Amino acid sequence: MNDSLSNNLQVEHGVRAAQGWFELGLAAEAEAEISRLPAPAQRLPEVLKLRFHAARACKRHEDALEIAQVLMEVAHDELWGWLYRSQALHWLGRTVEAYDLLQPIQRRWPRAFEIPYDLACYCSQSERIDLAAEWFGKALKLTKHPAAVKSMALADPDLNPLWPDIEAGRWS
Repeated sequence: MNDSLSNNLQVEHGVRAAQGWFELGLAAEAEAEISRLPAPAQRLPEVLKLRFHAARACKRHEDALEIAQVLMEVAHDELWGWLYRSQALHWLGRTVEAYDLLQPIQRRWPRAFEIPYDLACYCSQSERIDLAAEWFGKALKLTKHPAAVKSMALADPDLNPLWPDIEAGRWS
């Protein structure tokens, strides 16, 4: 077996092991597994996404922000780094900044329901309830699974101010 194939298998195995730890709710173990990957693998988008979620689970929001920014650099054409950056900013109490940085990105991915959903969260937490309702309605129009998004929203404390309207069927 050549070294390149061996390295690829090692990386694949390490990523799967880290994902397994994370799925078991053991974020620190997932991070430890990721730290054993070769340096170039540390910048792979799937590894960065996993690192982001592990950092969030460990409530290391500054680290999550840094990871999101690296993901934006290495996977500039993917939505996730942009979303994750705003999510980390929100967790750090920088909700208005999270909104301001994510809102223009919506034009880049006009069919991604995740953007208006997160914008609804940020507006809701910034007491801009009418705008939150508008963004939430846009998210529902974009998703193929509006019932699942409504269910997710009813479990999302960031959207608590919209819960009565969601339960009342405002967006049915």
